[in-house]
Amino acid sequence: MIKQLNFSDFIDDFHKFIVVQKPQLLELLDQYINISDLIPVNWYFHYNKATGRPHDNSLDSIVSTLLLQKLLSIPTIDLLITFLSFSKELRDFCGLNTVPDASFYSRFKQDYCDDIEAFFHKLVDITEPICQEIGQALEKELGINPAEVYIMDTTGIECYVKENNPKFFNALVKKLQYFNKDKSKEDIYKMAYNQMPKTASVDHNIKLQYINGTFCYAHKTIVVSNALGILRHMDFCDYQPDFNDYTDSSEPASPEEVKLTWDGKLLIPATENFFERHRDFNIYAMTADSGFDDVPNYKYLFENHGILPVIALNPRNTRKNFGKPGINEDGIPTCPKDPSLPMKWDGSCKGKNRSFRNKFICPKTEKLPGGKYVCSCEDKCTTSDCGRMFYTYPKDNYRVHTPIPRDTEQWNQIADFRHIIEQVISRLKLPLQLGNLQARDRKTIKADFFMAGAAHLITVLLAYRMGAIDKIRSVKSIAA
Repeated sequence: MIKQLNFSDFIDDFHKFIVVQKPQLLELLDQYINISDLIPVNWYFHYNKATGRPHDNSLDSIVSTLLLQKLLSIPTIDLLITFLSFSKELRDFCGLNTVPDASFYSRFKQDYCDDIEAFFHKLVDITEPICQEIGQALEKELGINPAEVYIMDTTGIECYVKENNPKFFNALVKKLQYFNKDKSKEDIYKMAYNQMPKTASVDHNIKLQYINGTFCYAHKTIVVSNALGILRHMDFCDYQPDFNDYTDSSEPASPEEVKLTWDGKLLIPATENFFERHRDFNIYAMTADSGFDDVPNYKYLFENHGILPVIALNPRNTRKNFGKPGINEDGIPTCPKDPSLPMKWDGSCKGKNRSFRNKFICPKTEKLPGGKYVCSCEDKCTTSDCGRMFYTYPKDNYRVHTPIPRDTEQWNQIADFRHIIEQVISRLKLPLQLGNLQARDRKTIKADFFMAGAAHLITVLLAYRMGAIDKIRSVKSIAA
């Protein structure tokens, strides 16, 4: 039976979570985090010369309030102002002389959105040694340093526009159903999608997107974490590809194709932005879903940065005559006499003045401890006792002949990390309130986007400094 909520229970819970537990978090932040050490120096210069008179509050104070909004899961600025007005603990912690109003916060985000982005990237630099320390401790167990395995994904930040009201889409569907009674539900929805405006009326940068199986008007973003679940990069996608350059018709056939076309063209600019800010970072492998399955992405990652691409195949990009004879749809050579038997990967090699290549052996060949090969096949396709050997050269086609062959143990180990980025995005949108923005201004949303990322990294820094590495992903577990 569902228990009815009463006012007494509400007061008890309010006292527990607002009066008792939250001051515990403030004490930990006060003890382990010095916000002035984390803010870039240039931001102080920009803030102090933005007006001809002294500010009522310091930059440290304002940044502290915005970080607390994310860490305490306060959904709106108005509610943050209310908490600051009634909570002396919050005001004292932030060092506020006066409580700013909503218009101040709006101007602050618009004026300093680029500084907030720089703040996030400075925290990325500060937390990288922490990632490496944790990753190296796990390397013996996993056989790979998870701090050097990166996962990339796209997400959309929904905007507060009329087009995102469900009534907007439902009204269009009902109208089409009335005039097209002979059409199936699937056809009606496709027609509705094609008739929906491709951008929001208030801002043409807010585009119609297909995210998590639903339509919405949002700003496209890139989120990158390592296999530890710690953010390494965030990109607000100012670069927007022209779909007409990649499709035969002026309008893609379906929303899925729009998403896949867009995602596939974002990996390279996002990676370039990352290395522009973090030139000394080392990435061993990058994994991503099938939305990034675009041939130039493989070549760019491996040739330009030496990163091993582990990207799921997108069936839409795979033709029936994929590869050449003896190569299956995963790019693995197959037995010449039985195409259903994939050959076994036997490592990679690169001799002097020779291209990087992968070595494959007969599926019925075993490698003995001394390095000798023994083939047990009764119908050999070679006179060698070792069985048939075959080399593939990734440079010929990085998508077909990936540097780590598909479906091998190492490939699957890295690909299994892909779910971590979904957890990271979920934490950004729910506890850190990125999914509840009531804004439509591009700069405001961009500022909130990077402030949520900064709050995530503050949590990592706090957990590490207080010796609670197992709690680096959640501020709630730290305050518990």
